Amino acid sequence: MKKIAFLFLIGSQWFWAQDQNKFDLGKNEIKFDVVSLVALGKIHISYERFLTDDFSIGISGNFNESSSLKDDFNRGKSRTLEDYQIIPFVRYSLSKSQIRYYFVEVFVSANQGTYRELKRFTNENNQGYYQSVDQSYSDYAIGAAVGHKFYIKEKIGIDIFVGMGKNLFQNDQSPEIVSRVGLNVGYRF
Repeated sequence: MKKIAFLFLIGSQWFWAQDQNKFDLGKNEIKFDVVSLVALGKIHISYERFLTDDFSIGISGNFNESSSLKDDFNRGKSRTLEDYQIIPFVRYSLSKSQIRYYFVEVFVSANQGTYRELKRFTNENNQGYYQSVDQSYSDYAIGAAVGHKFYIKEKIGIDIFVGMGKNLFQNDQSPEIVSRVGLNVGYRF
């Protein structure tokens, strides 16, 4: 009888310890990208919904408010100037921990901005000249990213990610590569 009681006590401790590894972190998270704001002058806000312990879906909005990027575009250092990106994504956790894990992400980016093109014109004397012309572009990219996420006090989430995608339709006007790099700080509820 003592052996059965001992096994029951050890077994219940094991099951109780397994339940302690499950945290009720909540299913929603709002995030703000610190790197985009500080380094690039872009506002990048995200929402992530956790479907299971391994899968989540979300959407990000990336809006360009950088005066230095606009100055570079106006000086001719860049051919394109991105205005915004809307990025739906799906993430899969590569680790079993809910507090600290690596993930892979697949995303689609709807991006729009301005591109500069050098065009040839003729004047009234039939003389040719070149002039730069600004036009807008819209394109869609598909890509992937990898990252690491961890939580502080089970509510404050920090995720670091890097990835890139390829614009699919207007490569003569839109940038060929769309980057996805950031350091998000968020709150999970």
